[in-house]
Amino acid sequence: MPIAFYCRARPQGCDAFEIFDRARRVFIGYPLLGKGQMYDVRALRTCLVDPRCADEEWYEQVEGRSNRNFTRNRNFIPGVTKGSIVVIPRPSSGSAHLGRITGGFEIVNAPPWGQAYLNLRKEVGLDTDDDSNQHVADVAQGWPVDEFTTVDLPRIPGWLRRSLLGRSTYNELPSHPCDGEITAYSVLDEILRGSDVVDMTWSFETEVVKQRLVDTLNNPSAFENLVVALLQLEHPSEAWHHTGGPGDGGIDGLGSNEAGEVVGLMQAKYYANNAPELGNLAMGGRTLRRYAAVFLPTHPRAPTDGTRLLNLDWIVGAVRRHWRRLPLAQTLRIGERRD
Repeated sequence: MPIAFYCRARPQGCDAFEIFDRARRVFIGYPLLGKGQMYDVRALRTCLVDPRCADEEWYEQVEGRSNRNFTRNRNFIPGVTKGSIVVIPRPSSGSAHLGRITGGFEIVNAPPWGQAYLNLRKEVGLDTDDDSNQHVADVAQGWPVDEFTTVDLPRIPGWLRRSLLGRSTYNELPSHPCDGEITAYSVLDEILRGSDVVDMTWSFETEVVKQRLVDTLNNPSAFENLVVALLQLEHPSEAWHHTGGPGDGGIDGLGSNEAGEVVGLMQAKYYANNAPELGNLAMGGRTLRRYAAVFLPTHPRAPTDGTRLLNLDWIVGAVRRHWRRLPLAQTLRIGERRD
């Protein structure tokens, strides 16, 4: 069964997509030089350990080596079958490159694109000592790709973009957080086939609002700002501020009255099975309202200390209540058309 996965295409700090594109391949790094072997770019299939080798040979080769990425490669490779889809994200250009795997994993001897890769590293001021650091081996093990298709990043739903914008070198992409039948593969397959349609018609239906929020909000900061905006609209006589960031003490939103007195605190979690609990808080004899906002999953375990849970259902309801004054509603075409 084919899967969908992403790959950064940045071996040892070098943006190597042009090499991937030229070779029509996707590579995973962390090549494992066999014990007692001398690195030889002309004989990489011999000097490198094939991650698909028998268990006995593998355990002998990795014994005493601390890099867990070797074993990570071995566990990941069997899942990438013919027809799988790889995504190489490039958020700096607002795009992503999609390709379909056309064959099995292999290690290539003396890759014809090896010198081009070393030249690329030199152009950007990176190390090119191949004998010491095995740079060419980083672009020698992987899978063939039919071709790479460049798409605008907004065409990829937010629940997938969130994974693409992380730091991990590669990983399988998840299914839809609210509908397990919608897989990353099915969505990306539609995009590659050109059959995906971005719905920009105005809608007020609850399920459509929910889907558009999940497909758009792809990071904690965006979620925190939305909740602060909704609390401001829910309490127009108060002043609500986004406070999330380093040193925020776990508080992402703070509300005050017209006298400048704190009346409410909010902590947001983009994903949490258990909603955070803020405890009984009081200031100057005033009891503070406490909010725990959780975007996903849809129904996390609610706080037991009196903190009010703002889950996805509450978020959807609040967006529908305040769509006329909420800029995000304009972006997502939530509500009635406004010209």
